[in-house]
Amino acid sequence: MIRLATFENNSFEPFKTINQNSYDLLRADCDILKTSYKQFVVFKNLQLNLKDYFDFIDKWTDVPAYKMDVRIANDINFVMFANKLILNVLMSFLFFVDNAKAFTKRNYGVENQESFIRLTNNFYDKSFAYRFLYKLRNYAVHLGFPLEVINIGINFNHEKPEISKHSIKLLIDLDVLLKEKKLFGKKVHDELNEMKEVDTELNLIPLINELSHYIMELQKNIYFIQKEELTNSIENVEMFVGNNKTDTNSIKVYHDIKRNGKEVSFSVYDVPYDMLTEFKKTYKNWC
Repeated sequence: MIRLATFENNSFEPFKTINQNSYDLLRADCDILKTSYKQFVVFKNLQLNLKDYFDFIDKWTDVPAYKMDVRIANDINFVMFANKLILNVLMSFLFFVDNAKAFTKRNYGVENQESFIRLTNNFYDKSFAYRFLYKLRNYAVHLGFPLEVINIGINFNHEKPEISKHSIKLLIDLDVLLKEKKLFGKKVHDELNEMKEVDTELNLIPLINELSHYIMELQKNIYFIQKEELTNSIENVEMFVGNNKTDTNSIKVYHDIKRNGKEVSFSVYDVPYDMLTEFKKTYKNWC
């Protein structure tokens, strides 16, 4: 006997009996959700690192003068924290891209992998931000954190200086970057040389802003590759479960029920409704 049940407050409440064939179909759909989630959680990790970074930038943007301690610009702990957030984004970005290449090939074939790679190549070719930050991760791996100080800009209010606003800038010295032609490659190195003719420093903030847009486009591409299969699996699982899922319970299948006197043993399979819910929440506007 195979039964679908809700589980809440350490109690099973069976609501449907299914046969082996139906159970196998349910497991197959759940496996699709679990396999897709392995890639999704890599994307989610990158998004969480981006959120930490953007929260930091927002916190130190347009800070009233009376609240800003300009000494933080050279505070080694403050600089290290900013560097950590930047490196977390860069590392998780490359992790995301490399993982997606493997995921698409393993689960959807070489043709879909090549489609994803063409998209990354397109972004690399058309966006300085994309290709520079891609290379900056290699720079950091070999030479350590890229920032040495945090620059603090000011939007000065002449009438009321006390309400002037300070904002941090994540500036990297172009002369320092230009010493590392091998790490950046000829194309990026030449672009840095051209920038040096106009300014002495490169601000990371607008570059990471732009990169975050391309990251979303890459994940959308992965979603559209798996959309039909993923949508069908979600619909099938919801059909099996009906209206028995609530915000507080979980859905389980228990089977291989054995009785030995007063003792009852059985195997339990968890229906990954938390993954299903995350997919629907994230992808609802991507259809």
